[in-house]
Amino acid sequence: MKMDLNLFVVFEAIYCEGNISKAASALNLSQPAVSHSLAKLRAQFDDKLFIRQGNQMKPTALAKNVIGDVREALHQLQSSVYQAQKFEPSTSRKYCTVSLHGSLEASYLPLFAEQLLTESPNMNFTSKRVRRSELENKLASGDIDIAIDILLPVSSNVVHQQLTKDKLVVVARQNHPIFTGKLDLQRYLSQTHVVASTRTSGPSLEDYELGRLGIQRKVALRCQHLLSACRVIANNDMLLTIPEKSAKMYRELLPISIAPLPIELPPLDVHIYWHSNVDQDPANTWLRNKVIAAQQPNS
Repeated sequence: MKMDLNLFVVFEAIYCEGNISKAASALNLSQPAVSHSLAKLRAQFDDKLFIRQGNQMKPTALAKNVIGDVREALHQLQSSVYQAQKFEPSTSRKYCTVSLHGSLEASYLPLFAEQLLTESPNMNFTSKRVRRSELENKLASGDIDIAIDILLPVSSNVVHQQLTKDKLVVVARQNHPIFTGKLDLQRYLSQTHVVASTRTSGPSLEDYELGRLGIQRKVALRCQHLLSACRVIANNDMLLTIPEKSAKMYRELLPISIAPLPIELPPLDVHIYWHSNVDQDPANTWLRNKVIAAQQPNS
């Protein structure tokens, strides 16, 4: 059974004013409109709710029983609207969901997670991967609040801003002979390579760009995660080509070295995405501003 919330506003006004005309005046409505709403309420509750005694509308026993719940519900609704308009992160209990591509989560999530959790201890944050083909629909439905991914083709309904500009580098085990002297394209192509991709098939980003230049390399292993790939090449002579931001992070954990990619490929622009229907929403604005600020040097 569907209920019009406006009916409860009328119910509370009649209960408070004890008079149809005064309730209409308080709500800035016409008397017939209030009477019509009361008729709907009586039908919904199957009770008169208010009985006329002279100039007064006296509540029935049922009306007296439900007025407390109605007032509490209206108060909670008002509080929710007020909080949504003002948004105080230190007291908010909002749930926020960030879509992070699997290859980016380890590099980007730690940069803003600690600050978010410190400034908003009662909020709940979730990082999950959304298929790129579903990104716009998930943003529009509110299933995710923001997304962080490479530059993607999106409609004008999705707003986005560049977070960082990254580039591909070559990663190998420490003391790999290939890094003795300058790594040129011929030496790079002479080696066996590992690819890290969440896609089950098709060329990786770097192989797609190399293919456009008519260049092909030998890929011996394809895995899902960058950390797995880095651990593999840390113990043999295969090479791995990944974003520099990720390479530097994994170099702190594993015995690997980094060298420039010996061919110029397009930069990797990482963007933050949100839907235009939350462009002015205080909570969403706060969230994306924190994420953007976390990418800045010395933030």
